[in-house]
Amino acid sequence: MSNRRTVVLALAASAALVLAACGSDDDTSTQSSEPAPAATSGAETTDAPAEGDALSVVLLIGGPSDDGGFYQSMVDGLQAGADADGAMEVTVREQLASGGDASLEAAVREAAEGGEFDLIVAHGFDLVPAVGKFAAEFPDQKFMASLPVEGNPDNVGVYLSVFEEIGFNAGFLAAQGTSTGKIGFIGGPGLPFELQAEAGFKEAVSIYAPDAEVSVVYTGTFEDPQLAQETATQMIADGVDSIWNQQAAGQSGVYTACDGAEAINCFGNSPYSETVSPDVVLASTVSAYDILIPLWAERLRTDTWTSAPDFLSQANGGTAVTDASAAGAAKLTDLQAAIDEYRSAIGAGEISVTPAPQG
Repeated sequence: MSNRRTVVLALAASAALVLAACGSDDDTSTQSSEPAPAATSGAETTDAPAEGDALSVVLLIGGPSDDGGFYQSMVDGLQAGADADGAMEVTVREQLASGGDASLEAAVREAAEGGEFDLIVAHGFDLVPAVGKFAAEFPDQKFMASLPVEGNPDNVGVYLSVFEEIGFNAGFLAAQGTSTGKIGFIGGPGLPFELQAEAGFKEAVSIYAPDAEVSVVYTGTFEDPQLAQETATQMIADGVDSIWNQQAAGQSGVYTACDGAEAINCFGNSPYSETVSPDVVLASTVSAYDILIPLWAERLRTDTWTSAPDFLSQANGGTAVTDASAAGAAKLTDLQAAIDEYRSAIGAGEISVTPAPQG
């Protein structure tokens, strides 16, 4: 089977292809842990692909594959992993978050009941309940979910970001940009994983800009650029001069506010943030989903599937910071040197991020 990517657009009339994903504002699930080594044991089946055989993977996402953030990071990461594998076909079903629970469940069921995919990757927190519902009904189907599934089914793997470390990376960047000692953190609905990131953010600021104070605002949504712009504008009026955001579609509004204030330093949350606003975004936090793909492919081909979680962490490069952008290098002349030193400290094991309290 040739290596290719197929993008399937969801139509309003196709209820079976509709689901909600990570950006949904009513999610309450979370998970945090220290990075763990990849496990190589799990539920046994009798029909695992032989080593080197072609694999077929479907990625379900609630938003557009080119959203410049959460969805696109996984789309591009999965495709990069497939390209490197050389024998993996990726199908992307996008724009699915337009229905309720019934449509969400129908989308996961449709992907599972056809039997055409070796792996279903459900990239979005709101997909987790649907995966949990159908995992037992399709025991030979392998799933990957972005949070643990109730009951820990043997056929469902899990991949998790260490959100405290994402926040710590962001806090390090934001600390490089302040001269007033006022730093801003803009979140979305205030979900548990955002609170974990906030804890890591504040910890980093306490180390890299110990005299600074952090202003935190949760806008209530990831997806409203106007609301995000108003929030950033108010922060700037209050004296904040360095801002990081955990927005999705809303991030463009943050950058618009920063663009209108020359003294403000603004940092992004994905490898695409600079593209969204190249003259404003000075550097970004990133998640590297491509590191997961070889693990999943090996487990599928060697019949060693596991429900033990895989982590995106500082230690394995799953969460990191970009180089300074052209704008960042011009505006903050010491930024790249600080990033290089920070990366060296991570590589030497000199940075330890405190897990946020749970519950």
